[in-house]
Parts: sequence; C-alpha cells; structure tokens
Amino acid sequence: MLGLGLFGACTKRLSPAEVIVIDPVRHYYPVIQGENMNVVFEIENISDNALFIQEVQTSCGCLVPRNELPIVILPHKNGFVQLDYNTIMNNGYVSHYVYCYGNFQDTTAIVMQFDTNVVPSADYVRDYEQLWNEQVKISPTVRNIINGSISQKGYYIDTGNNATESAEEQSKDDIARENP
Repeated sequence: MLGLGLFGACTKRLSPAEVIVIDPVRHYYPVIQGENMNVVFEIENISDNALFIQEVQTSCGCLVPRNELPIVILPHKNGFVQLDYNTIMNNGYVSHYVYCYGNFQDTTAIVMQFDTNVVPSADYVRDYEQLWNEQVKISPTVRNIINGSISQKGYYIDTGNNATESAEEQSKDDIARENP
C-alpha cells in the first residue's frame, strides 16, 4: 500500500506557462550568400510555472537549433531559442519560420518568423568587360584565341580573286601586329 501511494505522488501534471516572445517577427538586413547568421529569439516567461520547450522545428534545413532540448525557462525569467542560419542554400528574398512546442498557455506551439535578402558576393557578379580585361592581362594570346584571325571568324566570304588577296594581306598584317 505504501508503494502505491508513492507511485501516485510522482505523477504531477505540467502546468501551462504564459509567455511573451520579444520581437517574434523580424526583418533582417541583407546578408552575403555563404555567411552564417546567428538568430536568437528571446522568450519571457511571465507565469508562475516553468516553461519546457520540448521541440524546435524550422521551415528549412538551413536553419539549425543550437539549444539542447528541453529548453527550460523558469517562472518570471527570460530564455533564448538560438539558431544557426546557413545562407549558402538560399539566394534572394527568404522567409523562415521557427515552431517551438511546449507547455504554452492556450496553444501547444508558438511561431516565430524572420526574413532577409541573401545576396551574392560582389566578386561573383563581374560583367563581361571585367572578365575580358582579366584574361587579357593573364595572356595576350587569349585575345587571338577568342577573336581569331580573319580566316577563323566563324564565317566565310566570297572567293573572288580580289577578296582572297585582300584577306591574305589582312591576315599577314594581323600576324605582324601580334608579333612586333
């Protein structure tokens, strides 16, 4: 009989906790693709009961919770849900959601959301002229490979006597300019 009384004393119901999420919807400034971003949501427990967050789910695999579960926030204290956001998997405007499941008052989960713009590195978006100048600096023969000589332009011309002679002369002039 004594063992049965002790067993019954161990079953305590988890009381709901009332919370306030500080800034649950956020708009971050743009980040460069490939950077890791630390996202921290602050939760204030305003009740007389401890809050136990049993599970944290995210809307994307690029957003990983750092906290060990369960996250415990004592009565009248603040706690944090910390996440690592890896921007390598995204480009452009992104919006992510974080779902926390626990003993919340009036609901089983709270939702937090943030968005940002993931932009490519400035080094990534070089225009054709910049790439061309870099290639010419590395090797002057690149210009000849890309442009070719007159006989290698990717088109043909009439084969009349005057046209052939002028093309041959022009080709000789091109070679003389390339090899001073």
